[in-house]
Amino acid sequence: MLSLLVGVGVALVVCLFARPLGSFLGVVDMPDGGRKLHAAPTPEVGGLAVVLGLLPSMAWQAYAGPLTPYLLIVGAAVAGFTAVGYLDDRSHIRPLYRLSAGVLLTLGVLWFVPGELVAYLRFSFLDVAIFPSWGLSVVFTVLCIVGLQNALNMADGKNGLALGMLLIWSAFLWWHAPPDLAPVLVTLIGGLAVTWLFNVRGAVFLGDAGTYGLGAAVAFFTIHVYSVGFPDLHADEVALWFLVPVVDALRLMATRIAAGHSPFAPDRRHFHHLLQVALPRHAGLRLAIYLGLVAVPGILAALNPQYVLAYAAGTVLIYTGIVLSARLAAAPRQASITIRLGSGR
Repeated sequence: MLSLLVGVGVALVVCLFARPLGSFLGVVDMPDGGRKLHAAPTPEVGGLAVVLGLLPSMAWQAYAGPLTPYLLIVGAAVAGFTAVGYLDDRSHIRPLYRLSAGVLLTLGVLWFVPGELVAYLRFSFLDVAIFPSWGLSVVFTVLCIVGLQNALNMADGKNGLALGMLLIWSAFLWWHAPPDLAPVLVTLIGGLAVTWLFNVRGAVFLGDAGTYGLGAAVAFFTIHVYSVGFPDLHADEVALWFLVPVVDALRLMATRIAAGHSPFAPDRRHFHHLLQVALPRHAGLRLAIYLGLVAVPGILAALNPQYVLAYAAGTVLIYTGIVLSARLAAAPRQASITIRLGSGR
């Protein structure tokens, strides 16, 4: 209960004073009439609202429980990722610099906490676990952590979406977590829930401080929960939790590279943008569909883990169908614009 109150209380204070805090920190997102279509300047302090409650909870649990080295090192890394995201919110640092900082911070955690390494993969459809070499394990772990952060960052373009996914993932983690980590996850869930309520109304944005800091926290916690709960939690079930944003990030990066652009170049072809094309007048339904594609397969996998591959295939099929239908819906509009431009109108 105390852990929950910490998360809720800190997030509530930060969100209530979001405007003066965002102005003081210099992280207010201004609409530009192009990619940024929100109605008014919005403080990007949603990530801080959650992280500022999460870090003290991790420190206290490190003092009171047996996970002292793990929580202290991971907490320091989360603070570092949050700082990198804050600098990006404030000064828009280059993607290569952000990526390099993320890799270095992740390698630092792996150096001090070797148990955070994904040393094996145990799938529900295989009788034996796969043990990659140490080098491959390091590369795979770094790709998982940095990749999740960037996938979350790419999905952070609609109110309630990124925070909603973080809330869903934290709930999955809490369900499988060992008792020593559960209080930290309760703090995280409380902070995310409060901040989500403000974010879905457009009062605060998560910001890169949130996507990088909280994305790292969820990634590190996921690896720990998977390593501890290996008899019951399989690698394919964990992958199912993050399937939609990761697949969308890979699609975006591939199409950008094919078009001769940077894989990190901004555009309006994200899955939440395509949902807007397919359902232009139903903002709440669009959010429910996206979050449902994240939550429902994970819930079904928890109830019937022997069908994880079927749930993954169904999720990808629905995702692909929505992407194709949005493109078909957009094609007549694009053709109409081309005809008008060609006729000189």
